[in-house]
Amino acid sequence: MYVFFSGYIMNIRFVIIVSCCIICCFSKATDNLRIPDNRTLGMGGIGVAHSVLFNPSLLALMTESEMRIDYYNRYALKELATVSGGLCFRNDVLPFGLHIASFGYDAYRESLFRFSAGKLLQENLTLGIGLQYALLQSELFETSASRLSADLGVSLRVFDDWLITASIINFPSKILTSENIDSERIASWSAEIGVNWQIFNNLLLTGGAGRNGETPIKGALGIEYQPFTDFQLRVGLSSTPFRPSLGVGYRFSKIMADVVMIYHPVLGISTGVGLSYSF
Repeated sequence: MYVFFSGYIMNIRFVIIVSCCIICCFSKATDNLRIPDNRTLGMGGIGVAHSVLFNPSLLALMTESEMRIDYYNRYALKELATVSGGLCFRNDVLPFGLHIASFGYDAYRESLFRFSAGKLLQENLTLGIGLQYALLQSELFETSASRLSADLGVSLRVFDDWLITASIINFPSKILTSENIDSERIASWSAEIGVNWQIFNNLLLTGGAGRNGETPIKGALGIEYQPFTDFQLRVGLSSTPFRPSLGVGYRFSKIMADVVMIYHPVLGISTGVGLSYSF
């Protein structure tokens, strides 16, 4: 009886995993690799305003170099997790970033390798570019594909406490190989805008909107509040679909730990944890 139920549960789990992988692989405009860091996810996932993965111009605004690693687990299924890591190196000549990301498991794997750079053009204006190579390998669906694409980002500090950002992602894009898969499904472009308002030293309000070639405009709002030194609370809302998020961050010395929880009204809860080191 125990063996029967164990096998039954395993079969259900396999069906769920395969179904989710079908959604991830064949749902247009789904980017499983480019996930904002867990701090950004806690504020609604407004990547263009906070993450160099979505806006390379932010590299030129960083005051310190940073190494970080993030783990994001969708709906408590380790097979649907994204692991990403990178280095952002701050210097006076050309700040640059190196990032890698991996999504899936042995039978279905997506990988990303990225280089980006940002430059201060004027006192309040920065520009950045990113180049990335994405690879999809699937034994499950006998599918493979690879893509080379570029990003362009810009940031404008209107006042000391206002920052306006914009980016175009995966445009232009070149499909290198596309075996048994529609090339549009791994090369969707997107455009995003974002705003940061530092209301007080310990209170940040952020918002953004974006769209791509396959989905309507989606938006997000977020707040980060620092009730006391080295501890941060974050809440966010994103649309299409409606998803609330909650996050916390704690800094000890030069290490920052971030934790996030996101609720999907149909699929349930996703969680993430990240560590970063500033130098």
